Amino acid sequence: MLTSDFRSRTPSNKDSHSCPDLLRKHSEQKIKARQSLESVDYDLHESQQYVDYVTNLSGPLGKVKGGFRWFYTVLAGFAAGGVAVAIQFVLKHVTEQRFEHQQRMYDDGHGLLLRFGAWLIGSMVLAAIAGFLVCYIEPLAAGSGIPEIKCILNGIDLPNVLLLRTLACKAFGIVCSVAAGLPCGKEGPMIHSGAICGAQMTRVHAGPIVQPYKINHEARDFVAAGAAAGVAAAFGSPIGGVLFAVEEGATHMNPRILVRTFVCAAVAALTVRFFAGPMEGMVKWGMLGTEVPVEFGRFDNRPYQIWELFIFGIFGILGGLAGALFNSLNTKLSKWRMRWIGPRGHMRYLEVLFVTGTIVTFNFMAPLFFGAVSSEMSSYSSSQKLFINLGGECIRSLFHDTENFDQRMLLFFAIVHYAQTVWTYGLGVPSGLFVPSLLGGAAFGRSIGQVVNSLDANFASPGVYALIGATAMLSGMARITISLAVILMETTGEAEWGLPIFLTVMAAKWTGDLFNKGIYDIHIDLRHVPLLEGRAEKPMLMLQAGEIMATTVKSAPVIAVVKDLLSMLEDCKHNGFPVVDATTNTFVGLVERNTLLHVIALSKEDNFGRGGRAVPYEDMVRHGHPQFPSITDVKAAVGVNNLNKEIDLGPYTNQGCYTVQGHAAAMRCYALFRTMGLRHLPVLAADHTLRGIITRKDLLNAMESLEGHHLRDLARNDSSEISARNVILGIPGSNLLKKSNTSLEEDASSAATP
Repeated sequence: MLTSDFRSRTPSNKDSHSCPDLLRKHSEQKIKARQSLESVDYDLHESQQYVDYVTNLSGPLGKVKGGFRWFYTVLAGFAAGGVAVAIQFVLKHVTEQRFEHQQRMYDDGHGLLLRFGAWLIGSMVLAAIAGFLVCYIEPLAAGSGIPEIKCILNGIDLPNVLLLRTLACKAFGIVCSVAAGLPCGKEGPMIHSGAICGAQMTRVHAGPIVQPYKINHEARDFVAAGAAAGVAAAFGSPIGGVLFAVEEGATHMNPRILVRTFVCAAVAALTVRFFAGPMEGMVKWGMLGTEVPVEFGRFDNRPYQIWELFIFGIFGILGGLAGALFNSLNTKLSKWRMRWIGPRGHMRYLEVLFVTGTIVTFNFMAPLFFGAVSSEMSSYSSSQKLFINLGGECIRSLFHDTENFDQRMLLFFAIVHYAQTVWTYGLGVPSGLFVPSLLGGAAFGRSIGQVVNSLDANFASPGVYALIGATAMLSGMARITISLAVILMETTGEAEWGLPIFLTVMAAKWTGDLFNKGIYDIHIDLRHVPLLEGRAEKPMLMLQAGEIMATTVKSAPVIAVVKDLLSMLEDCKHNGFPVVDATTNTFVGLVERNTLLHVIALSKEDNFGRGGRAVPYEDMVRHGHPQFPSITDVKAAVGVNNLNKEIDLGPYTNQGCYTVQGHAAAMRCYALFRTMGLRHLPVLAADHTLRGIITRKDLLNAMESLEGHHLRDLARNDSSEISARNVILGIPGSNLLKKSNTSLEEDASSAATP
């Protein structure tokens, strides 16, 4: 069966002649990519089976479950902090060893070419390790991991994103890619690592309770808490971490989950501060210092002129423009990589080596060609060290050095670093975007601040302008607003700079949004992931649920024969089935594919027949629920003698699932999917019979069909029998209810990584 899609209809002759082959091919690729992905149902399951399980957990056992939930929340925060400490500790010592080796070679009288060869070989070896981990072991270890985590929180099931193997490749790979000298940040991979730590808590036992945290909405909460803990571990910013999780996709937040997420983030920040300072020799054990992986230092409490807010707003606009240009250039490069290089293999690996060799060579030689009096790295000026030091150290220098940087060198570095970051983001190595974008913006802001401060010493210091420039650049690229502002305020310890920071991030976001999306959303779109954005477009108000739903629905009766269920499960790959009353044909509820497979496989003699005893939920969990058993294993378990027996699906059916009527606005359906984390939305008639079903891909296909059309103009000019709605959908004089080539479920059973 075909997935429900507006473009699956037969186009008119006009459409077929006007649609270029390239666009048609792109459309087919998008459909294929979407069909290869599964979504996740985060809705509350109200089947009698699950209700009985929860009821049995009341009393002392329920308190044990709640206690273990808090215990694993704290453990996830501790694990996220521990991973961040390990990354920072290894990275610092690897980098120190590289610089010490260069100093020893200089002291021993080795020439420049020999020292350059040693520096280049070291960088190439480190990059080769990072590239090997991505190109040959786990492709999802590439990049920052933030787009993938955003997709998971939005309800997309991306395989391998939350595995321990991915964590190992990510953590070890980011050390190598940063130490190699690439313009990469470690904060994004730390966020991804924290999310993996949170996800691993769903795989553990909880004493007398059988793995209750595997339930989808429980697992999602742990992933969100882990992601927040990753932010807190990277920046020492627990509040910013919670806000980041909310802003970047955790639409399910409520006060109860918010508190758990904050506790997890606070534990991660505490872990980092407890271990990082003593391990670096900054403070004694038992004392909590300010040392965190990404720490920018404290500013002097210095006021700024009221009219400087106008300058800060200009910074935001410029940051939005620079961010939009960055996103546009990186999008073109990413498309080229997807077409000619691919997600893994030899070509991607060779690209890593080539890019690393080029960037490292340029950065090593740049200080020598621009005013270095000696080839000894320790003798470089602050502006020359920008090319070779780690990003965090350079940002602190730009924020707090009292002596002016060389103006020409500063602008040159800002431009070169910007171009290198465009080239590097999307490379086959683990890499974050926070520090590289902050560094480029800080260099540009510092250069402007030095000019302004030279005109009037009463203006804010150049370091403050560097802070504002860094804020503008990152917000212009990623379009992060409130969480970024809070992270920067917590990292610098300067709440009084809140107003300039807020002004800058909003100006940067609004300016950048005029041209394109944020960089994370762009990379999600490039992979054709069916992500539901914050809200639907207003034209969705003019569409009704009955016009976008899939009408070819596979359903099951309340009392079903085993062989009929197995035949239905074999014939289609749907992951959810409406259950209807065979007598009245009315809708009863929804039952999931994995539930049917587990129930059939685990049913014994007293589970068959009308009113048979329901299979306990804990038995399903013991056998791997919610993971899918294979249909072959299910057939072997049920046996030939039980194929003609009946199963009462009533106890396993979610009878409280959300439903809409056919006349409901498509925008309402979109809001339900986005806020409640739905996977299926049945559409019912007035008599409670089933008319069709909506999935997230039906909603996205409807929105894409509406793009570029102006509903109001079409409605005003419409005097024929063709409605404005049908003109937009490209179906003259017809209704989408007549579609015959649509299916119930948007997901293929075998998911593929985008």
